[in-house]
Amino acid sequence: MKNQALKGAALVVLAMTLYIQNDVATKLLTERFDTLQVMMVRGAIGAASLLVLLRFTGTTYSWKHALMPAVMIRSACDGLASLAFVFALAEMPLATLTAIMMLAPVISAGTGALIFRERLTGRLAISVMLGFTGVLIFARPVSTGVNLPMFLACSATLLLSARDLFTRHTSADVPSGLVALLTTLSVPVFVAPIIAARGYLPMTPQDFILLAYAGVFAAAGTWIFVQATRIATLAEIAPFRYSAVPLSIVAGFIVWGELPDLGMLVGSLFITIAGVIALASRSTPSHEG
Repeated sequence: MKNQALKGAALVVLAMTLYIQNDVATKLLTERFDTLQVMMVRGAIGAASLLVLLRFTGTTYSWKHALMPAVMIRSACDGLASLAFVFALAEMPLATLTAIMMLAPVISAGTGALIFRERLTGRLAISVMLGFTGVLIFARPVSTGVNLPMFLACSATLLLSARDLFTRHTSADVPSGLVALLTTLSVPVFVAPIIAARGYLPMTPQDFILLAYAGVFAAAGTWIFVQATRIATLAEIAPFRYSAVPLSIVAGFIVWGELPDLGMLVGSLFITIAGVIALASRSTPSHEG
């Protein structure tokens, strides 16, 4: 079980790294194009890449799996969360939005323990709460005030928490790649009618390269994250989702020159300590129970 937890943690960190790459490319594109158009094209490219990967890996699946309630609800939650996230991203710094979204692991870990009766050790609980505290210090949602971007960020957080729960509830017979594919397709399905009515703005080859970069990284991150939630509990992987926060700080500085303030640095320190405690809980024999 410890090996599974460590593998799940490594997969989550990799998924977060890919997600941040996608977020950077998406934010750059939404500065020049309609947000819904960016989401639609990015989702279509991501879905195409997943279809190729499914064929390349020889994964066998049935489209009947798409009609399973847990799969449909998970895809809808993820698609709506993606839309809310990207609209908020257009108005907020990447690092701040990422920090707010990291409240999702806390909700997921707690509800996972209650609904699925997953084991939540003392060290894991401390780790999750330290990470939660770090996120609050980092993002300071109270000082920011309630506005539309903040509302969208909080909505996306709740939707991601629901997505995690339905991922755990999805039958193991449904391949992780198919779950990722259906999730990636959900956004184009949601927004295509709107784009058809609103009109499509022409894009250059360079724009499509950036969209392909975002789409492939988002799709790969989703596949990897789904796999992580299937081999480890939500509580075990929750602290490692916080790795997205320091990654977003680095990305924000490199691309937009956004410098972290004292609150961001202190919050990141809490998040780092949370990760260290979570790792220590893997290497120390448990005397509980």
